[in-house]
Parts: sequence; structure tokens; C-alpha cells
Amino acid sequence: MAEHAHLALKRLEGEMERRKPQGFGGNPQRDRGTHGPRIEGQIEQVLEDHKSAPSTEGVDPSLILRIELAGYVDEGEWERLGLIVLSEDADKTLLLFATDQELNEFRRRVEAYQGDLPPGQKNPSYAGLIEAIEAIGTAKADDRIGNSLKAMGLLQAADFADDQTYLVDVELFHPADDMQAEIFVMRLEKSLGAHGGVILNTYMGDHLLLCRVEANGAAIKSALEMPEVASVELPPRPDLQVGDIGDVTADDIDAGEPPPDNALAIGVIDSGVNFGHPLLAYAMKGTFSSHDQWSDADEAGHGTSVASMAAYGDVSARQEAGDFSAPFWLASARVVDARGEFPKEITVPEIMEKSIRRLHDEHGCRIFNVSLGDPKLEYDGGKAGIWAETLDLLARELDILFVISTGNRTDLTVSFGEKIIDEYPNYLLEPGSRLLDPATAALALTVGSVAHCNALEEEDADFVGVLPVCGLDQPSPFTRSGPGIRGMVKPDLVDYGGSAVWDGPTKSLVNGGSKSAAGVWTFHHEPVTQLFRARSGTSFSTPVVAHKAALVLSQFPGASANFLRAMLALTGEMPPATVDLLSPASKSAPLMVCGHGIANVDHALASDDSRVIFHTDDELPLDRFAVYELPIPPVFQTTKGMREIRVSLAFDPPVRRTRADYLGVTMGWRLLRGTNEQEVFDKFRRWEKAEGDPPELPKRYVCDTFPGPQLREKGALQCASFIAQRDMSSYGSKYYVAVWCRRRWAPKDIEKQRFSLAVQLRHSAEIELYQSLTLPLEIQV
Repeated sequence: MAEHAHLALKRLEGEMERRKPQGFGGNPQRDRGTHGPRIEGQIEQVLEDHKSAPSTEGVDPSLILRIELAGYVDEGEWERLGLIVLSEDADKTLLLFATDQELNEFRRRVEAYQGDLPPGQKNPSYAGLIEAIEAIGTAKADDRIGNSLKAMGLLQAADFADDQTYLVDVELFHPADDMQAEIFVMRLEKSLGAHGGVILNTYMGDHLLLCRVEANGAAIKSALEMPEVASVELPPRPDLQVGDIGDVTADDIDAGEPPPDNALAIGVIDSGVNFGHPLLAYAMKGTFSSHDQWSDADEAGHGTSVASMAAYGDVSARQEAGDFSAPFWLASARVVDARGEFPKEITVPEIMEKSIRRLHDEHGCRIFNVSLGDPKLEYDGGKAGIWAETLDLLARELDILFVISTGNRTDLTVSFGEKIIDEYPNYLLEPGSRLLDPATAALALTVGSVAHCNALEEEDADFVGVLPVCGLDQPSPFTRSGPGIRGMVKPDLVDYGGSAVWDGPTKSLVNGGSKSAAGVWTFHHEPVTQLFRARSGTSFSTPVVAHKAALVLSQFPGASANFLRAMLALTGEMPPATVDLLSPASKSAPLMVCGHGIANVDHALASDDSRVIFHTDDELPLDRFAVYELPIPPVFQTTKGMREIRVSLAFDPPVRRTRADYLGVTMGWRLLRGTNEQEVFDKFRRWEKAEGDPPELPKRYVCDTFPGPQLREKGALQCASFIAQRDMSSYGSKYYVAVWCRRRWAPKDIEKQRFSLAVQLRHSAEIELYQSLTLPLEIQV
């Protein structure tokens, strides 16, 4: 079938500004005779406890309030009280830093609330603020213990042994003032030092203040009592899995050609890459280690395998074709030691940021593969992880794309044993299979794994106890699932990352590390020993997607990271075997395990006769909308067969893990039909709901898409399809895609949101769709 260039989406003129949100809303009814004195008493107790807390070298502890809300209070209102929002939970619990340690203005307003009603007023003074407050207090030591420590049984401060040494990451609240942040660090240092503890490294980002600490239990307990401490967690630990297979060599393969000089470079953040491999040597753009005492070589045996798939995609197909000419350069940053551990002296945000910036600045990398995850940080539905936030902040700032693995589930033998055959695939939807940090990164492409086969070999026929867990195109047994932050669809995509079988004789789950049929082909990090190795894991499905993203970026040089995400999701195809397997659990189950499916890179690169992609990179002022016209020609409307209109929207809002709503700006879209341009604009101009909900359009105008808006609008990558089986001609030849963005907590200096929008028309019949959209109409005389 002929290939054609994609078409541009036409934006119709016009925009609308929404009414500004109210300062307060939805507060419960209060009896001010009891509510006012209760809040006043709680404030006085907080001040009394604060004054009794010891100072550190003359520096008083910070006053940090914990306020439970029953309604909404605008952030500017807290600022007028001398309070800075540090953190916000989904249950409307705020932690606020007091710049006025006497809380004078706050106390004045509570007193005024309890006084006589002002003349002509129905409500007490400041009722909107005071009645929104449920309770006021301070955080306790046990509240600061992170999930990774709780998983070890350290549930309370008392559980830390005084004489045992711990290596932890202590997150401090990040006040707006850098000097104040330094005071926080100084107080932590002194508190730890009194018990022999030390700060090994400090990372101070725009919104993150993190200290790597080595200390005994007594020092940790002291730190947990500090109001400046937000949380204490174990340092991230990569989930590298190093296995091997037998004698798999290919000595007769000739090296290919190096990439063109102007080819793009893929950044590989991993255990290093051994560019001494004869099929990688000519693709090296640059390599370095993030630690002065390490070489840049791949001692852990993980990064070389990952890099081979980033460079070549399907390595086994390349081997079969005997073609190893490299289309892209590779630039490697080694971030773990020979055991696959992060350095003790450096926090993960710092090592990530420095490595990424160097790869970006020195080698022009805009696509980064991160096949690493922290096995102790399964996403529990709460806030984003520190690692994920770091990547999201860099993605927005540098307009780069991170492709991240979901992480692997490694407890399957212990948790299920031979029952795994019966428990699969249901356990994929359980909390124990949730994503690992940083796979929750909202602006990244998170990638899971599907099986390339059932992983059985001919000799397995002799062993009745060797059983496949899954089949071709079904989720790999070890893959992890969503949802992500805010309940968003995660992973975004899947690709082939190997499988595993239950080996009855050894009572274990065997993957590609020791059974070649279960793994996908990659390069060996010790090529003198052997050239190839088989591997299983989401670590190896992820670089295949990075390779596809690089192919798209090569076709569209200068394209935004939003464009890459939108196009790969738009062309994702859910394997029917996965749909059949998971749909009985729920309609959304395939999405939560496999995202938008396997990206069809050929479709992303070009349209064809019966499948056409429209696209645009655009931006909107916050609290505005835009409308795009989508032509639907008669041949698409009336030809029998399945018709699909698929819409993909990707945007890169500001993020902050301390906010209940991780995204500072949200967006949404609707596919509309049976209406006209004027009606669409009129309806959107009447949209004035203070909370920013989408406009309520008559259902007859709105195309029924899956996933629906409630699910897809949780994320920063929104892709859904409208399917029609019957004649569509009664709805006219023009459809519309209405797009809007709304401010959540985005800072005032952020006035616009950039995004990429793509729409694919696809017909099951071989019709001349592209020609009908591009050829000029004949004029009848």
C-alpha cells in the first residue's frame, strides 16, 4: 500500500476565558459557638508545643502546621496568613510552613470569626476560611516513616534499633527561600550529629530537598521528630536482573555500518555499555560514569543488553537478516556499580539530573531509556515518587522523552508457586503488581511487556511439569500494571520483553536468563565469551519503544516530546489475545496492564490509502479552549466495514509531588459530530463552571469513545477511539475536536500550555481515503 505524508489539523479561530474560581467552596455548616473556640484552642496548643521544642544552635525549629480541610481554600488565602503550602494530600490534608511563628493574622481571623456579626452581613467574618478547617495540629514522628521502611516492619519510630546503622534518604520540606532551606539542612545535620549520624549528600532542586543519611536508630528517631522532615525512605535500589543462557554465539555475523554523522543519539541511563562489543563499537557517541571511582564499562551485565535493543529494536530479526547497520548513535551514562546498586554517597535525583543534562548537552540526546526501577517502591495510589518527579521536571524543562520500564515482579515463585498457572492473569491486577518508581512519571512513556511466545522448547515435551504461564501476545508473567498517579492509564505502551515458564521439577519460574526460548535476543556484555544472550523483563521491552521513538524523531526532526508520545500512543494496537484474556475482569483491565498496546511505528511514520493521520503541535493560554476541524469524506462514511476515529492528546504540565493534584494544568478533549462550528463555539463560551469541569454538551453531539473522558483525563497522555460499523452520512462531512486546558495550581508565571494533538482515520476496507482528502474537487460546468 502506498505511503503518504500525514496531514495538518486545521484549527478554527476563537477562544473563551473562564470565570476565575472562587476562594472557598463546599464548606460544611458550622456552629461558630463551638467550632471557633475549638479551632482557637488547637492553634494555641500548636504554639505551646512549638515553643517547648528545643532549638539547634540558637535556631528555633520551624513551625509547620498540619491542617485537615473539609472544604476548599485558595492557596493565596494561606499566603495572606503567612503560611506557605508545603504539601497537600488527596484527603485535603495540608502541611504549611509558617513565616510568622506567632500566627498573628491567623489568630486574629479566628477571633473575628467568633465576634459579633458585622452590620449588614449574614455570615461571620472569615467564615469561608474558618469553616473550611476541620482540625489543626502538627505531624507526628510516625507520620514521616516512608512506605519502603514500613515494608521492612519499621512502622513506628520506636522500631528503629538505637545501635543499628541505617542508610536512608531524608526528604525535607522545601520552603520558597533557599536560605531557609539551608537552615533546614543545618538543623538536620546537627540533630543527626548529636547521635553520630552524618549527611553524605544533599540534593536541592527547585521543589525537592533531599539528604542521603547514614545514621543509627537513635539519630533516625531524632530526625523523625523534626518538623522540617517530610519523610524518611530507603534509598532507591535498581531492579536489575542478571541472568545468562548457554552457548549462544554468532561468530559469522559481520559488523554493519555506523550511523550517519547527523543521526540522533539515544541516551541510555543504566549500568554502562560495553562498546567493545563488535556490533556496538561503531555506534558509540559517548560514554561516562556518574561516579569518579567507576569505569564506564558494564560490569553488572544489564546496560549492554538494553543498549542493543535501543540501537536495533528486534535483535533476533536483525541477526536473522544479517543486518547490523546502526541507524542511531548511543550515549551511555553508567549510574550503578558492579552489583547494580546506586552509589551510596549521591542521591538518585542528583545522579539522574547530572547524567541526563550531560547526555543532553554534550550529545544532543532527546530520547532517554531508563530500564531501572526501585523494587521497594511499589506505587500505592498516593503521591508520585521523588525519582519520577525528577524525570518529569526534566522532561518539561528540556522537552525530552523518557521511556521507562514498569519494573518486574520478582516474587512470583514465592507468592504463588505452581498456583501461578491458575492465578494468572488475575494477579496482574492486584496491588502487588503495581508500578515501581519511577514508572509513574506522568510525562514519560511507561512500557510493560508482552510475551513473544509461550516459552516452551521441544525438549520440554519430555517433562510434564514444565508449563507455560502465558501465550503469544499475552502479558508477560512478570510485567507490572497501573493505574498511575491520579488513576491515569499506565503503562502507556507494551512491547515484546520475553516470558517465563513454570518448571515443575525445580519448582521455580524460569525466564530468559536461563531458558533461551523464554527470552528475547539481546547483546552479551562479555562478547569475548559470547555475542548474544536471551533476556526476559520489562527492561528489554522498554528500549524497543525507545528505538521506535527514535525512528519517529528521525522522520520528524525537531518534533516535540509531546508529538512523539501522541503519535506512538495513537498507533498503538492492543493484541487481541490480551483483550480476550483480560476483558472478563473489566473493560479497562487491558488498559491498566498494556496501556494503548504495541506501537505500530510504520503507521506513525506515514499515512496510507485507507488510514490517514492529522496532527498539530500547538499551545493554549490557560483556561481557554480550541476547536479543530476534522473532514470526514463520503467514502469513509458510507463504505461498509469498521471505521475508527482515534484521537491522541499529549501535553507536559508543571508537576509537583507535594500536591494532591500532581499536574498543575489539566487538559481534555471531545470528538463532536452532527453540529457546526458556530454551535461548538457558542456552547464552549457558555462554559463557566468554577471548578473547571468540561462543558455539558448534548450526548447527540459527542462521539462515544473508549476509554471515556473520566479515565483518560486523569493523565497527560490521552488516547481513545470512536468505532462505527454503520453508515455515518447523516452526521455530515465535518467532525470537530474540541480541546481545553485549565489551571490547577500552576504558578502565575505559567500562562500557556503546549500540547500535541493527533487524529487517525482508519477504515477496514481498502478505500481511497487519503486521495479523497487531498485531491481537489472537480468543478461541474
